[in-house]
Parts: sequence; structure tokens; C-alpha cells
Amino acid sequence: MSKYRIRFFSNFCPSENCKDVYERLCESILIENYGSDKDIYITNDDDYTHVIILNTAMPNISHIPKKNVIGLAFEPIYFLGLTEQFVRYAEQYIEKYYIGDKMNLPDPFVERFSHMWHNQPLKYLPEKTKSISMMVSEKNQQSGHKYRHDLINKILETDLPIDIYGRGCMYYEYLNDNRVKGKFNEREPYENYEFHICIENFETNHYFSEKIMDPLLCSTTPIYLGCRNIHSYFPDNVIVLSGDLNNDMELLKNIAENPAKYKKNINNQSIKNKISLLKNIENLF
Repeated sequence: MSKYRIRFFSNFCPSENCKDVYERLCESILIENYGSDKDIYITNDDDYTHVIILNTAMPNISHIPKKNVIGLAFEPIYFLGLTEQFVRYAEQYIEKYYIGDKMNLPDPFVERFSHMWHNQPLKYLPEKTKSISMMVSEKNQQSGHKYRHDLINKILETDLPIDIYGRGCMYYEYLNDNRVKGKFNEREPYENYEFHICIENFETNHYFSEKIMDPLLCSTTPIYLGCRNIHSYFPDNVIVLSGDLNNDMELLKNIAENPAKYKKNINNQSIKNKISLLKNIENLF
């Protein structure tokens, strides 16, 4: 295996934050070949041999071979803020830049999952005592925002056992429905639920976020809409919504009536291996 001494550069946080977050989420203490004297190590110093760019940071890395530089898009392309200047920078300095949708972008942009951040992996298998949950924000601008609210309005017209969490619950409090839960603790919408409805803000080819990773890490079956190629990452672990309100309500009704038929057998370690940046370093570079 090659040696990777990695420095992160981000346009939304310092390199030190990136190191702390990835070491925690990837459980680096459990990875045998990770450490300052091992094959893989994230450094905050100038002794780096490899670079990972998050979003649109443009550090001076002319001394690093292009083959040792990758980029990760932490947003859908619509929110990424790509400029002509950054695209030129990527062409000159980045070997591969992983993004949910390439569209008409040149090489080095490649469609692939970007190892976004997520909740801390559990160290135990949670007990499943509740049926279905869903999260909603107060936002209503993008297609995914709108569809969440459309779906919730339909759900609350029924008696389906679906609990609703998030800041967007403020729009439904007037109903005095005990399924409208509101604010939540970190894992509350997933940990003890059999299923979780998760809808990305956009439908894309390869972008997916913590919205699906967090329930999977709790061994909760995702009922999902977003990444069109999600089965290539998590085969047999995801129930896919259609985006058609009537069809999706029928699906939710069937899941609530016969959960054993729909529940997926989720291997937590397999999920962690798939989403861990440190365990996929060789493939990324």
C-alpha cells in the first residue's frame, strides 16, 4: 500500500476540524494502518503528500503531484457555488473531483458519493420499539423540501404510525397530533425506529447525505428519495420512494401494515466500511 499523509483544505472550516471529524467518524483508533507512523494519516502540518479539497477551497498546492489530489463535493451541484475560476483550478491541480452530478463539467469531475459527514457510528445494536419516523425542516424552496411537506400533509390525514421530527413541525403543531414531535436529540428519529423516511433536497445521480447514512448506521431501514443510484452503494438495504404522492402513500400504508415484509437486514459494519473515507482511501486516489 502507498503512504498517504493527507491534508484537508475546506471552504467551510479549518483543516483541524476536518481531521477531528474524519478521525471520529471513521473510528480511526480501530484502523490498524492509520497513525502518524502508519500507511494513512491526516496531518495539519506542511508535511503532507496528498490533498483532499472539500467543496471549493483553492489552496496553493503546486508542489503536490496532481495524482495525489482529490476533491469532494459536500453539496449538490446547485448549492456548491462552482465558479469558472474553481473549475480551471480543478483542471490544473485535481486528479479527481467527486460530485453528485457532473452535467457538462470537464474532467476531473467524476460522479460518485463524496463521503460526507454523518452521526457518530453506534457501538451497540439499538432496540427497535417504534414503527416509522420522518424529519422535516422549515424550508420549502427546493423540490425535496416541498415533497416532504406534501407527504406529511397526506400522512397526517391518516392514522399511520409515522412520527414527525424537526423544525418544520411548527407548521403542524396546530393539529395537536401526538405524532408531531418537533425538536429532537441527535439519534432520536432513527435509533429505536424500524423505518425512517428520508428525502434529499434534490434528486441527483450520485449525491447522498447524512439523511440516509444516519438511519443506516442505526440499522434502521431507509424509505428513501434522492440519489438515483443508491442501490449501487447500499444494495438490498433501501426502500425507494417514487416521488408520486399517491404511490408513496400506498407504499407507506403497506409498510405499516406488514413491516416484516419490508424490513431490510442491515449489516452495520458493512455500512461503516462503505461510507468510511479512511477505509476507501486507495480507491479514491
